[in-house]
Amino acid sequence: MRAAGLVQASVQNIFAEDTDQTESTVSDLILQAAENDTDISVNNSTSDLCQGDPCGIASCVELNNKHFCKCPEGYYYTSLNCTKGKTFLREITVTVNDTSGLDDEHSLNYQELHDKINTFFTDALKDTDYKQTVIAQVSILSGSARSLMRAAGLVRASVQNIFAEDTKQTESTVSVLILRAAENNPDISVNIRMDPCESSGCKYDGNNCTDILLCECKTGLQRPNPFSTCNGLHCPDNCIAENKKQCTRDSNGASVCECLPGYKNDKGFCEKCPFGYNGKDCEDQFQLILTIVGTIAAFLILALVIALIVSVRSKNKGKNIEEQHLIDNDFQNLRLQQTGFSNAGAEGNIFPQVRTSASRNTPEQNPYISQKSIPRPDY
Repeated sequence: MRAAGLVQASVQNIFAEDTDQTESTVSDLILQAAENDTDISVNNSTSDLCQGDPCGIASCVELNNKHFCKCPEGYYYTSLNCTKGKTFLREITVTVNDTSGLDDEHSLNYQELHDKINTFFTDALKDTDYKQTVIAQVSILSGSARSLMRAAGLVRASVQNIFAEDTKQTESTVSVLILRAAENNPDISVNIRMDPCESSGCKYDGNNCTDILLCECKTGLQRPNPFSTCNGLHCPDNCIAENKKQCTRDSNGASVCECLPGYKNDKGFCEKCPFGYNGKDCEDQFQLILTIVGTIAAFLILALVIALIVSVRSKNKGKNIEEQHLIDNDFQNLRLQQTGFSNAGAEGNIFPQVRTSASRNTPEQNPYISQKSIPRPDY
């Protein structure tokens, strides 16, 4: 779950076809309502380029320094109106000098890409009843899609080529004209012809889904409105962030209600992932791996510190024993000097050992042999 922040949303306010409202009156009403709502602010950056309803009933799409008029799917813009046409879908690859900002219609790079694609198809189909090209999706094929500044690369664009409703052109004739033009344009190549039925969500009808607005939708898909292609079914009302759920699309384009990242479905309820797991359906084990590696690293560091302490203490203990031995010897010598004795053979005793030996130069004297030392009786 992310912290509170600001979200910018581009919206289309749709009124009845015969409405008397203008861009100015609608803006005034919205601004008045926004003054009483602290959570919503209105950005009028598009008021300069789309001021005065330049597109009539069509939507005015603001680019970097100009605008273009966009009608609902299957219709093309002409003279402030939207007219039903025949649509051919395809994908092309475009070489651009800078791929940064292509996810923002207001960027200069997106405007240059928009002009480049429209100019190419206008020239390629100029001899037909071609009416308009609408860019449906843009994706980058080279470089990091998340880097702030990207080098030159290839861009894949899904486009809709719209012709008059009663055109005689077919997918085959249109493809030939486009491929012929691409041969003379090194920056554009037509790599994939999109299947109209597959891309619009229609069931195969044997007629190549020539009218994507009237075809039968595939199972699990429906039209939100008559001017839209087949989209996924709406998710249940309880599929909201408060219940830790979100509405997404699967590979077939159908809507799927699934748990938010960091949560896992448990009997219909989204429960928080156990410790160490994260991501979609708790499949990301990075946190667990990081915890294990961190624990092992901490244990190794602790073991090294303990070994270092033991080594230092052992070294200091040996040094202290040697110093104590020297101190004891010095103290012993000092006490011997104070008593006037010097006896290296005392082996640590303060009293020297007395040793006697007979003199070799004088004969032994026996006090009992000498009569002089014995007193005589006086009687």
